[in-house]
Amino acid sequence: KRLDFMNEVDLYTLFGNAIDNAIEAVMKLGEEKRVISFTTNETGELFSVNIRNYFSGSVIFEGGLPVTTKENKDYHGFGMKSIMNVAEKYDADVSVVTDGDVFNLNILFPL
Repeated sequence: KRLDFMNEVDLYTLFGNAIDNAIEAVMKLGEEKRVISFTTNETGELFSVNIRNYFSGSVIFEGGLPVTTKENKDYHGFGMKSIMNVAEKYDADVSVVTDGDVFNLNILFPL
């Protein structure tokens, strides 16, 4: 409800890509690490979304975004770019960080 100012297609693009990426990452792991955390928080005039999941291997960043690990880079790697484009449309800030074997996607929307 807090994001009802967003267009439905943008909501799907944002969260569909984020969840798809998280699912793809955890499916490469053992069952004990197949965990995805999706949390939201509202503080004053800000609404934050945090999606965390375990991953294996390393994440290479280019221009602040993780680079796709798939071989055919001409057809993959658009999910994070789509997330960034939607966030920019709504003046939201996006940060992507890794902490050990945990991937963190943070989106901060002004209300």
